[in-house]
Amino acid sequence: METDPMTSALIGHTGFVGSNLDRPDRFQARFNSQNFREMAGQRFEQLVCAGISAVKWQANRDPEADRARIAALEAVLATVEADRVILISTVDVHPDLTGADEASDCHAADNHAYGRHRLAFEEFVRNRFPTVHILRLPGLFGPGLKKNVIFDLLHDNGLDAINPASAFQWYDVGRLWNDLGIAVEHGLPLVNLMTEPVETSTIVERVFPGTAIGAKAGPAVRYDVRTRHAALFGGSADGESGTGHIATAAQVLDAIGAYVASVRAGKA
Repeated sequence: METDPMTSALIGHTGFVGSNLDRPDRFQARFNSQNFREMAGQRFEQLVCAGISAVKWQANRDPEADRARIAALEAVLATVEADRVILISTVDVHPDLTGADEASDCHAADNHAYGRHRLAFEEFVRNRFPTVHILRLPGLFGPGLKKNVIFDLLHDNGLDAINPASAFQWYDVGRLWNDLGIAVEHGLPLVNLMTEPVETSTIVERVFPGTAIGAKAGPAVRYDVRTRHAALFGGSADGESGTGHIATAAQVLDAIGAYVASVRAGKA
């Protein structure tokens, strides 16, 4: 039986990204891994999905379980109607992490299970619903952070394993609701919300001075995925390639510094 349409729903409201998006006035229905099957047969004007696990090591260690969890959500979404779906996805759907942008073919090279499964979910959503906006995010920081290099530096966790030569792209999750609105306003079916890469050594020098890292680190990892829509999100593009980043390294460092200060002050 078809129900009356709810205005807006959020999948993943208790997760890191979802909890930062959730506000009382934004969503009329909220779902997570405990109750997502209650969506079956419902209709929404807008459905925001931030419900796919971002634990990369776990997905790669047990690919079958990861795919099964995603398939369970797909089975429910196959019964759902939504006028617009906004999917929060990941930079890791790109097998090439240096120079790729929204026009890059993510099937052109092999990728790990984490990236393959989330790319397949993007394609499922794109094919299932009439209007879809996919936002791919890089490394994140913000209230409720529970993993990654910034978390480890904050909590003196596994510092020996952090390679100072690695360069990641960092995104302040606090800007996501606004960026989501820009993507919808401009009708973007896909956007990489990518910032300028920052070497971990630079973050340590600027935000965690005196912290010793990397005594037992593995090979350095370097990300530099780009977007063709940098200017829309306050960034700038390279004149030759037309691709760029939505924030500079200096802006990212300022935001990381502000976040770390808020955590230390007990405000995040």
